[in-house]
Amino acid sequence: MIYVRILHLAAQSLEADVAAALTCLLETTTPWDDITVAELVQPSRPTAPALAPLAVDLQPYDQLLPEVAHGA
Repeated sequence: MIYVRILHLAAQSLEADVAAALTCLLETTTPWDDITVAELVQPSRPTAPALAPLAVDLQPYDQLLPEVAHGA
């Protein structure tokens, strides 16, 4: 069953990453399973950069609308 879970992990992520993780684990003498492979494959979640609020000026757009431009 571990084999199937590792295959599923390879299908969900990059197969090359799973292969690299398996290569590293096979070089060790410690026991491992599909969870160990998943921990090696899962990238760390990047943090979103802090963005300044965007100030939108709609006055040029309002001038394009005839009912606003002519005071309707």
